[in-house]
Amino acid sequence: MIVVISHPGDLHATRVVDRLRSRGREVFVLDIADFPDTATLSVDFGEPATPRATVTHGAYGVVDVSAATAVWWRRPQFVRLEAIADNDARGFAHGEWHEALHGVYALLDCPWMNPPQADERASHKALQLRVASELGMRVPDTLMTSDPGAALAFIERHGIGGTIHKIFAATHQVWRETRLVRVEDVALLESVRLAPVIFQERIPAVADVRVTVVGDDVFPMAIDTRHTGYDVDFRVNMERAHTSALALPEDVVDFLHRLMAELGIVYGAADFRLTPEGEYVFLEINPAGEFLFVEQGAGHPITDAVAGWLAEPLGPVL
Repeated sequence: MIVVISHPGDLHATRVVDRLRSRGREVFVLDIADFPDTATLSVDFGEPATPRATVTHGAYGVVDVSAATAVWWRRPQFVRLEAIADNDARGFAHGEWHEALHGVYALLDCPWMNPPQADERASHKALQLRVASELGMRVPDTLMTSDPGAALAFIERHGIGGTIHKIFAATHQVWRETRLVRVEDVALLESVRLAPVIFQERIPAVADVRVTVVGDDVFPMAIDTRHTGYDVDFRVNMERAHTSALALPEDVVDFLHRLMAELGIVYGAADFRLTPEGEYVFLEINPAGEFLFVEQGAGHPITDAVAGWLAEPLGPVL
């Protein structure tokens, strides 16, 4: 049985689950938000050496998640504890659920895409940039700061029009595109005290490059937004961008495999800027990045690749 940790609104998970089931694979989609209202969790140590972890779900009955042959850590949600009115009690319950769930995850001794601890570690942009630089890849001059003075000095170093700013992580409630620093933004720098901001040098580019890595497979796509009126963040005008598959230089492919190994993940969506001189500049990697738009824009079979890895995470039996 393959366990997919996500939610019903995740189209990426739905596509992969449908592909797996069409191949006759048993799949259980574990939505953490089903706890505690429609699902319960148990770990039975009747056989101490082989404890049995089960989820009893109103729609699926009793599911033995200990039988998982692979797990996809795709879009984990949070346990819904809004019914607990007292803040201290709700915080206590969150802690208990966190410990219980992560205890179950540790018991699932099978391949993960990606292991939760590695996924969380790999998500940190500061670590990504350090590792990428250590592996010999150029990264933008970057400042992550809550200090208005440091931010101002960085902007003065690169200039208005030569500096961008972006957030660390988007949420369902808050999404912000990467933006150029404008003259009027300088007067707002005091607000970085409230929440740290990432400032980077702007990298002139002929294209953005999104590379989806699934195990040993690498799926690159070029995204040209120069004609759209906003080439700072391709996500803003993706529907107007020119997209195409491309062949990566061997050194970039090698870098990606080494980066994935260093971060301990098997799936990742990496972003680069391709300069007019042909240099690839690494921006970041998302361990759970979206890939359906890459399938559409470049024709890459990423759904098949993810499904194939989950079905045979250790490779086909020869």
